[in-house]
Amino acid sequence: MRVAMAASIHSRLSLLKHLIPFKSHHCTLLSPLHTTYSTSPSPPQILIPPVSTLARFKSKRSFAHSVQSNGVSALTSSSSSVTDVASDYLSVNIRCQKQDAEALSEALLSFGASSAYMEDLSDFEDLDEISITSIFPQDARVGTCISEAASSICLEYSPSYDISVCKQCNWTSYVQESFQPTKVIDGLWVVPTWREPPDLQSTNIILDPGLAFGTGEHPTTKLCLLLLHKLIKGGEHVLDYGTGSGVLGIAALKMGAALSVGLDIDPLAVTSARQNASLNSIDPSRMPLYLVSSNSGLASPDATVHDLVSRKGEFDVIIANILLNPLLELAEDIVSYGKPGSVIGLSGILSEQVPEIEERYSNYLDGISLSEMDGWACLKGIKKWQ
Repeated sequence: MRVAMAASIHSRLSLLKHLIPFKSHHCTLLSPLHTTYSTSPSPPQILIPPVSTLARFKSKRSFAHSVQSNGVSALTSSSSSVTDVASDYLSVNIRCQKQDAEALSEALLSFGASSAYMEDLSDFEDLDEISITSIFPQDARVGTCISEAASSICLEYSPSYDISVCKQCNWTSYVQESFQPTKVIDGLWVVPTWREPPDLQSTNIILDPGLAFGTGEHPTTKLCLLLLHKLIKGGEHVLDYGTGSGVLGIAALKMGAALSVGLDIDPLAVTSARQNASLNSIDPSRMPLYLVSSNSGLASPDATVHDLVSRKGEFDVIIANILLNPLLELAEDIVSYGKPGSVIGLSGILSEQVPEIEERYSNYLDGISLSEMDGWACLKGIKKWQ
C-alpha cells in the first residue's frame, strides 16, 4: 500500500495559492466529472485520519514563499453541494489513468486534499485506470480542487469522482502508534516525543510535528537529511526554505552548522519548528524563524523583514524541499540566498519531474547531481560565480 499524507489544509493552500494562478505551463483548467454523492455511517476501511490530525502524516512539506508573493482566494471556501450535509469529513474516490496516479495524488495534496491513498501501482499492471481515495474537509470545494490539481499536471482529460460523507473518529492514538523512530543513517535518528530514542549515543532529532510537515519518514525528507549529513562539516550557515516542522534545520545544527535559518508561509509550521527547536535544546539565536505573509511581506516574531533580506548571498547551504511548481517559480529567489559556490539542495519532486528542475536551475547551478529514493528525487548543485 502507498499512503501519502499532506500538511494541514491551511498550510497546503497557503503554500500553493500564492503561485501564479496554478495553471502549469500552457495547461488549460479542466472540469472533473462529479458522478455521485453519497453518505457513509462510518469512516472508510482505510485508516486515514481527518484534517484535525492529518498533519502528523505529511506527504510533502509546506514551503516558504518568496517576499514577492501575491495572495488569491483559498480553494476551501464552502461549496453548496457539500455543506448541506452535516459531516466531519469527506472521502472522495477519484479515478484516473494509472500513469497519472502518482502525479495526481501529489497535486491533490497541494490543492486542498488532506490525504491521498492508492494501492501500489505494481498491483495493477493489467489495469489502465486506478482509483485514488482522498480525504477532504467537510466544506471543501472538491470539484475545484480536483480540477486545479488536474490542470497543474497538464492532464488532457477530466478525472471522475464520487464523494462519501464520513464521521470523524479520534485518531490521536492511531497517529502516535504509526509514527515510529526513523533511522536516517547509522548514528542519525528522528524520534517522536512520545517514543524513547533507540540509540542514546546517536544524534537524535526529537520531534513533535504538530501541524507542520517533517517527520523524517518521507523519502524527500530522508534524502535532504542524507544530503545535509554529507555537506555539514562544521560552522556552515544553512537556510531551510520551507521549514515545516524544522526537522532539517534542527538536523543541520546538530550536525555542526553554526546557524540554521528557517522560513515558511504557514504560522503553524513556524510555531511547530520553534517548539521542536526547544525540544532539542537549540538556542533561538541559532535558529531564527521567519513567517512569510502573503499580504504584508514578512512578519516574524524572531527576526525583522530587513534582517532576512540582508541575509541574501550569505548562506553556505540552502535546502528547499517543497513542490515542483514553487521550485520552478521561485528558482531565482531560492538561489539568491546562497553565496557563490554554495550548495543548493532541491527536493519534493518525483523522479520523472527531474528534467524540468534541471532545465530551470541550469542557469544558476553548476555540477547538478541527483539522488533518488522510492520514486522521489533530490538534486544538488553549486551556485555559479556571477
